Amino acid sequence: MSEDEDFDRLSAKLAPEAVAATLIRAGCFLSAYELIKPQIIDSVHDFFWRGFDGGKHLYDEARYAESVLALNPKNRYLASCAWLVSMEALTEEQVTSLGEIQKHRHEIAHELPKLLVDPDFEVRTDLLAAAVECVRRLGVFWGSIEADINPQFDGQEVDYEGIKSGSFLLMEYLASIAGVSAKNNETRPGENA
Repeated sequence: MSEDEDFDRLSAKLAPEAVAATLIRAGCFLSAYELIKPQIIDSVHDFFWRGFDGGKHLYDEARYAESVLALNPKNRYLASCAWLVSMEALTEEQVTSLGEIQKHRHEIAHELPKLLVDPDFEVRTDLLAAAVECVRRLGVFWGSIEADINPQFDGQEVDYEGIKSGSFLLMEYLASIAGVSAKNNETRPGENA
């Protein structure tokens, strides 16, 4: 590549509208990870909640350790992901994507200046779209459990796939601002990837 081509690529990357789009996508990606992580780690642990005692939450820690932590004793995040696969909340493919999402999140968070100036380093919109879908699936899973145990829904037919959690609605909105469509894992026409 010639110096002129390098200069043109860097100039395009530093154009105000390109910087704004990059920062929006980076913020959306960082938000996606922060919305996913508690639904995996905290919500899985909360599944083993057993009530209160003196205002303190009680958990079946032995069952949690046996059912979840034993799946990956060194990594609570991956152990929780494995449990979610066993519960059919996520697929193995989604868990693979979640690993890539976690890795890319760290790249973005720790190398933001590089993201702004390196023409070859971009927010991976394919992973952003995958993150939106994972947030959707987790919302459906946890929402279906809530609907199943809530007496208000006794005797009613529930459209589980129609459940939209607050986290999903926020992610869907942020992704739309970033020009990313969760449905087809592509950037909208006219948007840079």
